[in-house]
Formats: sequence, structure tokens, C-alpha cells
Amino acid sequence: MAVKRYTLVALLLVLSTTNASAACTQKTCVDVFTDQNQLVITAQKGTAKPTKKAAPKVIVKAKPVVKAPVVKPPSPKPIVKKPVAKTATKPIVKKVATASLSDKLIKLLPAGDINFQPTSESVVNIPTYFWTTTPQRFVAVIPILDVIVYVNLYSTFNWSFGDGDKLFTPLRGGPFPNPAVTHAYKNKGDKSVDLTVIWQGTWSVNGVTSPIAGNLITQRITKALTVVSAPTLFK
Repeated sequence: MAVKRYTLVALLLVLSTTNASAACTQKTCVDVFTDQNQLVITAQKGTAKPTKKAAPKVIVKAKPVVKAPVVKPPSPKPIVKKPVAKTATKPIVKKVATASLSDKLIKLLPAGDINFQPTSESVVNIPTYFWTTTPQRFVAVIPILDVIVYVNLYSTFNWSFGDGDKLFTPLRGGPFPNPAVTHAYKNKGDKSVDLTVIWQGTWSVNGVTSPIAGNLITQRITKALTVVSAPTLFK
């Protein structure tokens, strides 16, 4: 059952499908899911108490009772007691320390960006180099209650260059001479370049690996780019 429950815009694909439910140790259950475009880690301790066995009953036979003769005592003189004023006593309140039985953490993913070269203006029919500094892998070790949760993600990138052309790639790109993400514009004008970072991954506790449940977490960045015509020489 997909629970709408990782912070940025991202498609969470399953790296491993060993266990799709919450992982439970002997004392604690853990779950990792997405909620409102955030990565959420929860832990819950068990509250069941062990049942105590009742001690066996020992039956003791009563000895026969011998009745003694009844002797009436002399009538006592009436004792008159003076009234004593009672003082109010405050109830004693004991403070009991309670250990946390549950915890919830929200983990933020690295922020993304867009870079291009030339940095001022691109030229028609000449490749523009694009890249992002968003890491291709995100690893987190998260202690919560009495367990350690391992989160392992990697990113892919969906580029939209503002003229209808798109590129989906696992590479971050780079400045010249890195050819991983380049685009040559056919027409001049102002372009809006969009990048959607897509995070995919799993989490694990005590060697049990599970996919992250819930909606996809993505990160979207937009940056303006101006494309100009190449200079023309007349003879």
C-alpha cells in the first residue's frame, strides 16, 4: 500500500525491494516515507509489558479452636476526649521519569542550481554548456531512538531548455569541454531553462533494506537565459 508520506521535486525509484514495510527490531519499529515533499523518518518503541505468572497458592489447614470461658470485665468509667484540631496535609506527588516512546525526524536534501557557459549570452547555433552542482549521491546515517537508519539516494536530471527540447540524464554536466549536457539554440530570444532533480533510493535498518514509500520528491530550478544572433561580417 503506497502511503503518502523524503524535502525538494523527486521520483523515488526502488533500488531494492527486500522489504516494503516498516522495519522492526526487537524493541523498535522504524519507517521512512515522504510527506509534503519531505523525507520523514519515524521510530516507535513497543509498549507491551511482559505478563507476570501468578504464584501458586498454598492451602494451610486451620487447627481446631478451643473456646475459653467468657468473663465479663467491670464496666469502665466513661472517658471524655477533648476535641483535637486536624491539620490539612498536602498529598505527596511522585514524579516519574518517562522515556520517549516515539520520534520523528525530517531530512532535507541538498539544494540544486543551474549554471551555463557562456555566462552572459548564448549564441544561435553554437552549443551552450549546462551543469548543476547538485550531488549525484546522497548518503545519510540517522540515529533515532535506539537504532541507526541508513538512507542511500542518487539523483538524475531532467533538463528543459526553453525552446521545446529536453534531456534526461544521470550526469550533472559541466563547463567546456564537458559535453555531457549541451544545447544549440536555433532562434534568438529570452529562454527559461528548467531543471528537475529526481532522487531515487532506499533505506535500511539492521541489514533490512526497503524502498522509500510515498509520493516522489523532486526539486525544480528555473533560470533565465538570453540567446543572441551571431555577428555578421560584410565585405
